[in-house]
Amino acid sequence: MRQSNAGISRNRMNLDSAGRAPLNADNVSAAADLYGPIAAVRRDRLDRLVAQIRSRRREPRVCLYALSVDGHAPRTSFELARAYAESQSWQVAPGQSYADRAGATSPECRPGWGLVRDRIRAGFTDGVVVVTADAIGLHVDEYRRELDWFAEHCAFVALVMPETVGRLA
Repeated sequence: MRQSNAGISRNRMNLDSAGRAPLNADNVSAAADLYGPIAAVRRDRLDRLVAQIRSRRREPRVCLYALSVDGHAPRTSFELARAYAESQSWQVAPGQSYADRAGATSPECRPGWGLVRDRIRAGFTDGVVVVTADAIGLHVDEYRRELDWFAEHCAFVALVMPETVGRLA
């Protein structure tokens, strides 16, 4: 009696050319986009605040913030942030660039970030421009907490590169 090859053929047809099982929608999972909803809220706040400021016939006043790596001044980050602010017609006063050393400290423990918050609290600045969300907080909870602080103080955070760019988690 001859053995059937039907089962073997059927199993081979379920593999792609690399020998992997084909994608099945029921078996595919993706990491949750934790920054997508935050980005939408941040951008909405920014747009709303900028519109309110401009309705009073003035341009938003911003400061720049960046992290330095290995003790080097973050010139490129400041240049990118300044170019972004200028492209939006926002005012960046001389001497309104603040930096901290890159590291694991939380934002509220950084002296430069503290100066940014002081400017916001005193009403001298309407917002801050940074290149990426990672400059504010390395963890989504830290970042969200800082965005909430800015919202409570009627200020905005502008990013040169949106939260969703380059993020895999």
